Amino acid sequence: MKSLVVYYSMSGNVKQTAELISEVSGADLLALHPVKEYPSKGAKKFIWGGKSALMGDKPKLQPYIFEADKYDMIIFGSPVWASSFTPPIRTFIEENREALSGKRIAAFYCFLGGGDKKAFKKLAKFLGIEDFAAELVLIEPVSKPKEESRAQVERFCEELKTDD
Repeated sequence: MKSLVVYYSMSGNVKQTAELISEVSGADLLALHPVKEYPSKGAKKFIWGGKSALMGDKPKLQPYIFEADKYDMIIFGSPVWASSFTPPIRTFIEENREALSGKRIAAFYCFLGGGDKKAFKKLAKFLGIEDFAAELVLIEPVSKPKEESRAQVERFCEELKTDD
């Protein structure tokens, strides 16, 4: 079974985790980049990001290649913004909804605050699925020892191997 990690990362936490999942599981990576980047510092970061997540924005993304037929599983990675997944993930799902149908789906979040449980529910609802093949939550992994994150990622990847 071939997997793809589709992720959006602003501060590097999700990127680091996506790369670690790829290293452990052999999954391919697809980083999403909005045409117009979000502010990444100060109050604007939280105001614009939170507002965009709450409003269900779907920003235009820089061109990417997604060959859905190559993958049995899609793993979504995102920071948590206003107890939700990020708008670039929303755009990707909208653009590829039909191609995602029937795939096994897993998800992970990296964050500092909270809201991960609501974010998982919102993502599952938006995808039209009951639950995920596996879920992972890491709190600011860039600032923690890599061994800590690696153990959690390894457990997550083991869950991905089990068939429903």
